[in-house]
Amino acid sequence: MMNIVQACGVIAKGRGQAVVVATMLSMFIFDRIEGADGAAKGVPLAGGKAGLVLGLGMAKAKTLFSAAHAQAAKGAAAGRINSVPLMGGAAGLALGLALARPDRKVIVMDGDASLLMELSGLATVAAQGPKNLLHCVVHNGTQFTGLDNMKSPAANFQFAQVARQAGYLHAERIDDGDTWARRFPVLLAMEGPVFVELMVERLPKQTRDGFEQEELPANQYTRMGDEAMALQAWLDSDSA
Repeated sequence: MMNIVQACGVIAKGRGQAVVVATMLSMFIFDRIEGADGAAKGVPLAGGKAGLVLGLGMAKAKTLFSAAHAQAAKGAAAGRINSVPLMGGAAGLALGLALARPDRKVIVMDGDASLLMELSGLATVAAQGPKNLLHCVVHNGTQFTGLDNMKSPAANFQFAQVARQAGYLHAERIDDGDTWARRFPVLLAMEGPVFVELMVERLPKQTRDGFEQEELPANQYTRMGDEAMALQAWLDSDSA
């Protein structure tokens, strides 16, 4: 399996001018990988637990030592919007963006527990048939990843198979980071809707004796609205 830094890093490094929609776990990983400058340079995409620790460590350092970090913390990098707290709504949000801007590639980085909440969204996407949509799902079998890592319902669910049956033009499952890095530009160039199920290792459980949850910054409760405004301005500037 690949780790979450590999799963998100391939997109961050190779998305170009595509719009990215992310759910909670991916949102925090993209925040770290992209840092304050909105780029993913310098973050290694090594596999295994050692690669995860190295990747997150370097991504954290990049964020902490950037002079623009305080400004970047107010929202995501340009061209990304996160569907938090709209759990289960990432595919619908991405579908709307893809239909509104057929000239722009749209990538959704969904979560397995999140997608299970709105599984009918697969049929909705397929029925609308957006040619510019790449739908990825992080399949790690957990929810609230990075905290208690609760086992998600139907942890062995075959997402790619169901997406194919729902009517996606192409769907596949990818198990390792090297294959994902190689397949990503191919999948992004395909006529959609395209679906890819990424098999990702679970993150270590954080809740244990003495654990205290850090207080979320206030902007976590307003950032989706802020990102929507920033994304609109970004897309408008591109059209001008």
